[in-house]
Amino acid sequence: MQRTTPLHDHPEFCITQHSGWREYRVNAPGSRRPGASRIASLSGLWFDAFLVLAFAYHWDKIGVTLPRVTASAVVISLYLYLRLTRVLWESVVVFPMLGIQLETHRGVAGYSLLASRKFVPWSCLEDFLITEAIHGWDIRYYLVAVTRTSQDALKLEVAFESILPRFPILLEVYHGVQGALQDKDEHVLDT
Repeated sequence: MQRTTPLHDHPEFCITQHSGWREYRVNAPGSRRPGASRIASLSGLWFDAFLVLAFAYHWDKIGVTLPRVTASAVVISLYLYLRLTRVLWESVVVFPMLGIQLETHRGVAGYSLLASRKFVPWSCLEDFLITEAIHGWDIRYYLVAVTRTSQDALKLEVAFESILPRFPILLEVYHGVQGALQDKDEHVLDT
């Protein structure tokens, strides 16, 4: 397994090459990079520890009444939900003879707790392209897999939906997936 960072201006982007697959990964801002120290990724946990200590110190002053305990439980639950569902990284995994997989990993301090995956087989993939959209006064670029459903309708699957990386990263992933798509087409023509 070989990991490279092809774009020196974008250290959040890396490509992992294996004999059976290739992963194009974009790490979220502030998350731990592959190969980085785990100590640096624990910096957010200091804030969590401070909140626990502050809450424990002020618990007697809050008073133990049902509305206050309920409000405290709601605030703590909301905070935990926001902390544990933060996007860590998103990736496009190319399986040369099977298709592509779009992944989003969520968790805390470099540990993936939740992962959502969408697999798109080559037979359903119509095209893989870069498109743009206007958002306020900004133009954003998106990487989109155009798929055909079983009802013969077209569906768009957005890659890197939460992180929205910059155009050079999208271009690198686009070229990689298009190369795999062409290799698949050449293999089908040869057989």
